[in-house]
Amino acid sequence: MTVYWAHMADRRIWTGEGERRMRNPPGEGIPELREETRAARGRTFELLLSVVLLSTLIGLALNLGTALLFQALTQFEALLVVLGSLALVLVALLVFVPRASTTVKEFHEEIELFLPLHLTAHDVEVIQVSRYTPLDVVHDALKRRPDDERKLLAEHLRSSHGKSGLGHQAVKRFVLEAAQLMLAVEVARRSRQLLGDEAEYHKVRQIARMQPAIVSADFLRIATQAGDNSLFQGKTSGLPEKALLPERVRLRLPSVARQLETLSGKGKQTRWRDITLLAAEAGRDTAFRVTAVADYSEHGIPTRQVPRRGLTARAILRNAANQRIRELAREEEDLAERLDPSGRARADDPEMAALVERHGEAYQKLYAANIRPRLLRVFVRFDGSFRIRLLAGQRRQRAIYGWATALAQLLAQTDIEVYMARLKEEGQKVPTRDF
Repeated sequence: MTVYWAHMADRRIWTGEGERRMRNPPGEGIPELREETRAARGRTFELLLSVVLLSTLIGLALNLGTALLFQALTQFEALLVVLGSLALVLVALLVFVPRASTTVKEFHEEIELFLPLHLTAHDVEVIQVSRYTPLDVVHDALKRRPDDERKLLAEHLRSSHGKSGLGHQAVKRFVLEAAQLMLAVEVARRSRQLLGDEAEYHKVRQIARMQPAIVSADFLRIATQAGDNSLFQGKTSGLPEKALLPERVRLRLPSVARQLETLSGKGKQTRWRDITLLAAEAGRDTAFRVTAVADYSEHGIPTRQVPRRGLTARAILRNAANQRIRELAREEEDLAERLDPSGRARADDPEMAALVERHGEAYQKLYAANIRPRLLRVFVRFDGSFRIRLLAGQRRQRAIYGWATALAQLLAQTDIEVYMARLKEEGQKVPTRDF
């Protein structure tokens, strides 16, 4: 019967409203569905029979056991058994009902932050980029650090090639602390965008209306939690004074240096562990948390031998806020695109030889040995976790969940992919990235 139905081209299916025809490819459709339906009905009957049989046997055992207990026990002892049973039932309800009625809501998002640096012989500065404001506060914070500190960081950057050594550890700490500063400031800004007065004029106003109460937290006091992060110290321009938060939400800035020391003491197996840069806690829930891979990597820059290499670095440098860097980057890129992919000139082509020489001069100005840009990056993750009880009014918890997810979406705009998409919309050449 199954083979016959499997090779039928025209089949009749009972739908409950009449008959209709359906054409199915051989080996698909009706036979398998009918067999699964019959099997499901069989299992349902077996399950029902098992439940009835087990309930009957358990009820019989309870009745017989109760009768025996009443015969063997005195009236007072039987009363104690009844009270003990009721107490156990109450404990079970208090323990299992909240767990059974609690659902967990989670979210997460991963982005890549980039940190362009201009490295000289005795100094280093963060390169500000047009239409990418998170770098502004780091630029000002690093600029206000003492000259000796910046000089030492420049030396570490020159000696940080590889995944070990004192230079690499120092640069790793600087990059992660810079990411902590950028994201902490962005959290304060974006939270004000969601909960401030200006939210009334945007689509995000529903996030503010969901909140039972909104509080103003002292951001400068929160920043003191990361006291060993030197970038938070000093009068850095761009640091907000206040941060608007939902009621009962507390911002925490853990120490990056201490977390790195803890990981380094655990050996090489913890190389890919994450560290926490920021956490917004709401009671027992982590409303919003920012973690980062406890290391950094670097985008390649163009070379004279491979002039078309480093398209990501070129896309960033050609949009530098510093006019000199921007003009040099655009000149070097224009000349590189006119070169042969190998970067060499044929002996019988004087025009190409002159072009190679001009590109070499432009390259030397921008990527010289003692004055050169570096494009570092760090991978960051946003996540949150909420336990919501279905049997209780959870207006405040749901409101915090809405704030946290909206905040994650806004902070995701700092991703390098989003910035590259903006450049592409403007008609600029950007790399095709797979990660």
